[in-house]
Amino acid sequence: MKKPRNIVALALFAAFCAWIAGCGGCNPEPMPTGMNPTQGPETGGTTVRITGEKFDMKNGVSVTFGGKAAQSVTVPSKMEITAVTPPGMAGQSVAIVVTNKGKPEVPATVPQQFTYTDATPPTVTMTDPGDGTMFSDYEDSLNVRNSLTVTFSEPVSSDSVSVSVAVAKTTDSMSEPMEAMLPGTVSGSGDTVTFTSDMPMRAGRMYTVTVSGATDMAGNALANSHSFSFSVTSPEVIYKYYVQEEDMRDGNGEPALKRIAARPEIFDNAEKWERLVTANQDYYVLDRTRLSVGQLLLIPRGSAWGDK
Repeated sequence: MKKPRNIVALALFAAFCAWIAGCGGCNPEPMPTGMNPTQGPETGGTTVRITGEKFDMKNGVSVTFGGKAAQSVTVPSKMEITAVTPPGMAGQSVAIVVTNKGKPEVPATVPQQFTYTDATPPTVTMTDPGDGTMFSDYEDSLNVRNSLTVTFSEPVSSDSVSVSVAVAKTTDSMSEPMEAMLPGTVSGSGDTVTFTSDMPMRAGRMYTVTVSGATDMAGNALANSHSFSFSVTSPEVIYKYYVQEEDMRDGNGEPALKRIAARPEIFDNAEKWERLVTANQDYYVLDRTRLSVGQLLLIPRGSAWGDK
């Protein structure tokens, strides 16, 4: 009667030993000790080599980066895993967890963390003036503004930003620009740069701005140049004008008369300054060498003066 009981006991003991030797020993806890590299772009796609011991070659392993499953996980040996990083957030460092897929599944964390680096190039998010802006309200037709700003999606190095400004006449302008490009300098900090022109922007002109070369703090460059345009309408022509202090900025006499003649509402041509002298001498004794603020000048126009 005791023999069957001994047989059952021996069978149970043999099964227990088989489980210890076969199941319990076939899937030990993984022991990751390091990895390389420890950083890569936020877009993912970096192949990482994880080293350590007791990686499950038979059933494979799973690897997560900050809770996100890695791609293309392979186990070349019990001491090595390769895995491709999933996308992440720039600047974020995440934990890497390795789990053998055989039972029982016991996760183990790699000692180092993986840091995602900035891989996104900057973009232009705003400009001042905005694209298509048309200025028609201003105090001085020869000095409407002298700067413009460009705002990016992130901080950029102002030294890396190139701004070119092409100048063309508007349909209501009486003259062509003297220069095709507007010279100036670029400055700024953070996510905004400012272009300051060497000469004022004036009425009767369209300005087309092209921004290129902007590089963010991680070295990512603007993928494509960005262009926008704005224009300043010409004022209506006038038939009398009162001399302003600004007209004598470059000197009295001939320089002042040239500046007045260059105004878009006058002749839009500095070389027609002598017409002002000739016409106004018919009405009063005009001292062409000395004008005074508030002095009235009549503006002659018509075919008699060669106008079409």
